[in-house]
Amino acid sequence: MSKTSFPITVKRGNVRVKIYRGRTRGCWSYTVAYYDAGGRRRTVFAELDKARQEAELVATKIAQGELDVLELRSDDRLAYTRATQLLQPAGTPLEVAVMQFVEATKHLEGASLVEAAKFYHKHHRQVIRKKTVAEVVAEVLAARESEGCSPRHVAGLRTHLERFAAAFPTPIGMVLAPEIQSYLRELRTAPDKRHRRSKNGFVSRPQSAKSKNNVRKSIQNLFRFARSRGYLPKGPTEADEVSAFKTPVAEIGIFTPAEMTRLLEHGADLVPFLAIGAFAGLRHAEILRLDWREVDLEGGHIEVKAKKAKTGTRRLVPVTDNLKAWLRPYHDGEGRVIKLQQVDWRLPDLARAAKVTWKHNALRHSFISYRVAAIQNVAQVALEAGNSPKIIFSNYRELVKSGAAAEWFGIRPETTAVKAVRPRRTRRIIELQSASLAA
Repeated sequence: MSKTSFPITVKRGNVRVKIYRGRTRGCWSYTVAYYDAGGRRRTVFAELDKARQEAELVATKIAQGELDVLELRSDDRLAYTRATQLLQPAGTPLEVAVMQFVEATKHLEGASLVEAAKFYHKHHRQVIRKKTVAEVVAEVLAARESEGCSPRHVAGLRTHLERFAAAFPTPIGMVLAPEIQSYLRELRTAPDKRHRRSKNGFVSRPQSAKSKNNVRKSIQNLFRFARSRGYLPKGPTEADEVSAFKTPVAEIGIFTPAEMTRLLEHGADLVPFLAIGAFAGLRHAEILRLDWREVDLEGGHIEVKAKKAKTGTRRLVPVTDNLKAWLRPYHDGEGRVIKLQQVDWRLPDLARAAKVTWKHNALRHSFISYRVAAIQNVAQVALEAGNSPKIIFSNYRELVKSGAAAEWFGIRPETTAVKAVRPRRTRRIIELQSASLAA
């Protein structure tokens, strides 16, 4: 062991604190000596380690200007030293720890902080297991598929959530509401052929408020799923704190009977889609999911199954006489009614060919407006359309006269010069069409 030479000097910047060795009653003693604003200070210790610890503390505090600490008595100074040593592994300053302790005791009503911590640990034990956003996304998609959710629903979730997971490659418990809000605010569409092209490729555009709200809903479902699996604590999630985007009030219009006639004339293989939307009021997505086995022309109704309906509720929609005439030549008995891909891309082209301004959701809106005028029963139309009467009045109903309604539901193929190539199996269709016209 190397011999220690005295006095020992402890340095902190320009500060010097010395340790002297001497004898007191025949035993070695160690004196810590230094100067502060009050003059020369000396403290005696029986052990060198304690003297060295005191010297280091004093030198540090003098260098930091915390002279008031140096006025503590010996016992207080030791308590301060022990407190700072205990807090060192946590990396928490003493004043912060004291502040948190005082704040916590205000809510404990006499219980100890240790008891509160044990209670929290007992009831939030599942949160200890961390899961990344990507892992939770994979779990929620697998769960939705096993629950029998529609492929369209799962595909929408996948599009929203996998992009979100790529933006947040962290544990889901670390994603905060302001970060989600910022992510949604900056959302842009994925560039593809529908968008304007520059020399660097296709250009994306900012997503609409409605699209952002749809993504927000998917993210909220993700966080609630994580909470149900124990990856987040009970109570509102960070995603629940994200505010919705204000959507502008869209002007909803309807087609006139003359416009609908021109659309059908140029409809080609889109005729079943147009006719079911205009004369039965099914939603765009509901028509795309429809099977010919669910279209009963003899019984006079279309069955919208619960798993194919937006509201998740089964309903029967009456087939009007003119709709029956439009569908009969196309009815295949089974198989999807609409076999075309990307119908929504073709509608604007159809409208241009027919010299009609395409209006968003106008087929369904037109049906509801003309149907209300025809039968004067909002409650019945609400059941047929799969909406509440309140929604019918606020979102869809456009005031039309009963004469216009009669003209709308009087649009028939025999009075319309359809400029279209009929579907395959021409012979059978011509026979059915001839029979229909003869009837």
